[in-house]
Amino acid sequence: MAEQTLSLLEKVAFLKSVDILSQIPTEALAQMAETGREMHYDAGDSIFREGEPNQGAFLVVDGLVEIRRGRALDSVRGPGLGFGELALAEGEPHAFSAIAIKHTHLLNLSNEDFFETMLEYPEVGLAMVRTMAKRVSELGQRVHDLEGQIAHLNAALSQAGVQAGQYQSGAYRRPEGLK
Repeated sequence: MAEQTLSLLEKVAFLKSVDILSQIPTEALAQMAETGREMHYDAGDSIFREGEPNQGAFLVVDGLVEIRRGRALDSVRGPGLGFGELALAEGEPHAFSAIAIKHTHLLNLSNEDFFETMLEYPEVGLAMVRTMAKRVSELGQRVHDLEGQIAHLNAALSQAGVQAGQYQSGAYRRPEGLK
């Protein structure tokens, strides 16, 4: 899985091509490239599963990765996109799973190395803040859309004479047998 196929220069060029890293100084990218480990996975291989120890951040060089929480598909990450849980310390358990959809080539950076680069090059931290702000905004829109769908379903149930239960945050329980 850890077959090295890229030279240091190719790793730096790849990192420079990643949208959120494109404005980062080449020296910072070279530092990240030096410590990054290449990993290869075949279709269906688990990169990590919920509950397994954190291994840092991953960037997709080539291929596709499904990000799942339980049975729910959260997202699909392709070339130039990253995933992982930067909020976790090395070894803390993952809250989601990452599965290769087809042959996938990744660059893996430990959180420690990534944070060290961020401290040395504030541009990396700024790029991460922008990315996180965009994701928070996207999640807010998804929640808004789901609330609209729930309101629509409640109205349809009410018109049909069915009384829907009152929702309270944190009170929803999945039906038995569903994970």
